[in-house]
Amino acid sequence: MDFENFYRTSQVNGTIYITTRKELDKDLKSSLEEGAGEIVEVASELGEIYALRFKIDFSGQSRGYAYLQYINEALKEAALEYLPRRFSQLNIQIRVLTSNNNRELLLNRVHKSFSPWQVYQEMRKIYPFAILRVYEFRYNEFIYIFGYRNNDAAANAHQSIRNAIRRFGGRAHISWFSRKNYLSGVKVNSYCCRKLDKENIKLVPGIANNCFKF
Repeated sequence: MDFENFYRTSQVNGTIYITTRKELDKDLKSSLEEGAGEIVEVASELGEIYALRFKIDFSGQSRGYAYLQYINEALKEAALEYLPRRFSQLNIQIRVLTSNNNRELLLNRVHKSFSPWQVYQEMRKIYPFAILRVYEFRYNEFIYIFGYRNNDAAANAHQSIRNAIRRFGGRAHISWFSRKNYLSGVKVNSYCCRKLDKENIKLVPGIANNCFKF
């Protein structure tokens, strides 16, 4: 599977956040997941569904919300207008909202003894990612932006990396990366200037435009 292409496509496609009208009502939380078939049926009136992902807690219980994604990005805006009205007509107690669906993490303050290639290899051991973009903001100092398949994967990765963060040095830090940042995968069209691997890693640091990806 071409994970990079999948990641870039999923960054663009619109995702919708759906939740029960009373998020603290346990019966409604359960009914959201139990009514998955009906939700998909109604949502499919607009077009083909790519995914419907329910969020659960550590006990396996529904958190009362889910992410709905269409294959056709253009359907998102229409769905935000159409679905609330349609669910109301059918007396389905669900709210429909836009979603940030963040799926990027920022790793910075990594000890200088680590090369970008070493960071790449170590992070692969901790949790799989779809893409890594690296920016040299000062000579031989880098920030690392990791992209994941979806918000669920990013959340799991965030927890796993936090548990292992010390291996990158005492000051290393992992955080969510804002989709509004100009370096976000949503805004970066070129996805960096050069793709590197172990065969040409010798080009780092100081390559053109101070940006590369693995």
